[in-house]
Amino acid sequence: MALAVLLLLCVWLPVSLQCSVSENQIGQVTRLLNIMVQSEKSSAASGSTPNPSILLALRLASYHDTATERAMLGRLQADAVKRVQEGLAFSSGTVALYCLGMQACCADPSLTSAPGLTGGKKTLNLAELLEKKLKEEIENIDSKNFPLTNYYQVSLDILALCMMGKPVTSHSVQRLIEASDNGGFSYGGKYSVDTASVAVLALTCVKRSIKAPDRMVLRLKIQNTLDHLIKNILQETTSEGLIGNVYSTGLAMQALSVTSTSYNCSRTIQTVLERAGSGSFENPMAASQITPSLENRNYLELNKLDCKDFEKTLDGSVLPLAPPTAPEGVITVHYRVEDGIHYSFNDSIEVTVPVGSSLLQVMEEAAKISPAKFRFTVEQSSWGPFVTSIQVLAGNTEERTYWQFLTGSNALDQGVGDYKPYDGEYIVAKFSTY
Repeated sequence: MALAVLLLLCVWLPVSLQCSVSENQIGQVTRLLNIMVQSEKSSAASGSTPNPSILLALRLASYHDTATERAMLGRLQADAVKRVQEGLAFSSGTVALYCLGMQACCADPSLTSAPGLTGGKKTLNLAELLEKKLKEEIENIDSKNFPLTNYYQVSLDILALCMMGKPVTSHSVQRLIEASDNGGFSYGGKYSVDTASVAVLALTCVKRSIKAPDRMVLRLKIQNTLDHLIKNILQETTSEGLIGNVYSTGLAMQALSVTSTSYNCSRTIQTVLERAGSGSFENPMAASQITPSLENRNYLELNKLDCKDFEKTLDGSVLPLAPPTAPEGVITVHYRVEDGIHYSFNDSIEVTVPVGSSLLQVMEEAAKISPAKFRFTVEQSSWGPFVTSIQVLAGNTEERTYWQFLTGSNALDQGVGDYKPYDGEYIVAKFSTY
């Protein structure tokens, strides 16, 4: 035990596995960066909410559109102030991402300019707000055995506070460790690689920050949990080299990188680039999750960025893929909506839509044919349209209910706005718990 403590007291030296795209593959990364830049410009023009995950990816890249990044920082700061002033929704994980985005731009989240803030304050302290939000999450875990939101957001909270050098209580860390040990990272019977990966980033940051001898036991617990999480993440690797699915692979690669874990990285990158070439990352949020890992970067580097003008300017001529020529013809999709909790309804319909239609378009057509059975509502999320209700049943965070979409028995790994059903496919929308 004494030897273990002595080893833990040694200075930590980072080891970074060289896992990134080759020089002749960098054009594919540039194309993904331009997808995000164009998305941000469109978002700014329409007055939409900024996406902090995109800013994180742009800041970690080798090539930059400095003007867009600076403008995005300003929009992020203004939106944070607006949310607080007007009492708008601002979940703990969103606050965490805003803090990380500001840090990536060398802006102090605790000193966000906010003239006119209630109480005569001229600055908004987002770090303090995040500490409060995390405390509420942990209190909910203590009383109900699950957080107000989910463990993905709790992990983001701990990561952001740690990256800002703010103290993270041993109790909060212990609750995340217990969730990892007790199945808290599984949803609908499926292990969440995304949650596990962000937890690895958060716990790695906390572990590196521990210097006091009286916290070495916690450091050992964290290391044991990291070993367990990495083992679980690697077990989710497919024969193609994807980890979980194509959209969780980016965060998983970050987790494996910060823990210096060996894996067949070249195979993973090759498969990811193949999927990118076929359009899997045209959604800007999807692009933001994969681009850091393609250049061997990770979120633990955000507070080490040099915020002087970057020498490497993003080549805006490397554009996103041109939309494919719309194929002719129609397809038939079998669509069912099912109350999987109260069993109050189970309604099916066959819908005919043009080839290449999204699932959202299938749902809209079903609602036109039979509104009483197939009406639904959506709200915009960072990933696109998110279904909040079908018929009269709405997802509820307190009751931990949501609408899950499946093809056969498999959950879809894309949102309803991106997923394109094939002819004869059976799609189920099932009201479920997590």
